[in-house]
Amino acid sequence: MEEFLPNSSFAEYLGTNVAFSSGDVWKRHRRVCNPAFKTLPLHLFSETALKMMDILETIDKTPIEIKSLMQRFTLDVLGKVAFGFDFNNLDNPDNVYVKAYNDVQKIIMDPISILFRTERIPVIRQQNLKKVDKLSNLFKEIIKEKHKALAAGKSRGDLLELMLNANENQDNQMLSDTELRHNMAVFMLAGHDTTSNALSTLLYVLSTHKDVQENAREEVLRVLGDNLIPSTEQHKSLKYLNMVIYENLRMYPPASTLIFRELTEDLKFKDFVIPAGSLLELFIYGIHHSSKLWDKPEEFLPERFEKENANSENYSWLAFGGGSRMCLGNNFSLIEQRMVLCLLLRKYEISLAPNSIHKDGLKLKFQAVSHPIELIFKRRD
Repeated sequence: MEEFLPNSSFAEYLGTNVAFSSGDVWKRHRRVCNPAFKTLPLHLFSETALKMMDILETIDKTPIEIKSLMQRFTLDVLGKVAFGFDFNNLDNPDNVYVKAYNDVQKIIMDPISILFRTERIPVIRQQNLKKVDKLSNLFKEIIKEKHKALAAGKSRGDLLELMLNANENQDNQMLSDTELRHNMAVFMLAGHDTTSNALSTLLYVLSTHKDVQENAREEVLRVLGDNLIPSTEQHKSLKYLNMVIYENLRMYPPASTLIFRELTEDLKFKDFVIPAGSLLELFIYGIHHSSKLWDKPEEFLPERFEKENANSENYSWLAFGGGSRMCLGNNFSLIEQRMVLCLLLRKYEISLAPNSIHKDGLKLKFQAVSHPIELIFKRRD
């Protein structure tokens, strides 16, 4: 990050991490981060999911704006599961920690700031760095407290704890606390808006495809029985639900482009030669909607994913990227989505609000949902 945006708040916040590094540096970060994502603490997911259900208990047949609810929910999940920290966004979205996070997100996600390098103006840079410092200091404190907890033999099983344990086994390849903090920052960047957007579009398509909704609900009731929260084995048995999730990620990929990749050798494309060292960006949305790769690409057809890994070999499905640089948090996001659907489908019928701007199809701008999505959750008998 420092290489592309030197002396910026972006570089200060994200630094060197597993997503924006390469070569031996990337391998060192991956060795510490990868084991943490292998065994995810389901109980920490369920705590926040049940809390969200309590909020919905107070609402029946009244339209609710789902994008903002999913953003609040996914931030709380990310805080608890990744770092053992409760942002408390569901109960109090105006608290100081949420504000600190949102302030930094506005900086990081602002295309004007990136394109025009507005931080070359000293006053803007200082304002941004002040906001970044506030959130970075929170991360520093979380890491410090986690070290103390582990030394005292206390364990919650969150990702940061698992990373610290993996870090202890790296000898001279250990990550510093600063590098751990930068990885915390990139997990937040990669795991919050993407999953909240995926859940928002997923609930939308269920509201407009009642047959899919009923089929998914029948599977949830059959597989889970009386269990509200799916076990590890039950997660694997939710075949149709997974197909629905995958098809939603195909139609509405939360990240419409893939992070730049640097060519290590010349690439011939038709009559052009793209030289080694060039940076390439893949247009995931275009690949997911290509009629050359998909039959009826504009139709929502979960059945196209009946055969597992059918689209992995030709890289026609890239919701989480592919190859050795595939997103570490793919399973994290899928667990979160399955858990939300299991709870909601059991208890509610989901419908699109009357006169919704999305009644004739989801309104997108630059491949992202550009308007609020109001849904109605009707309690089932």
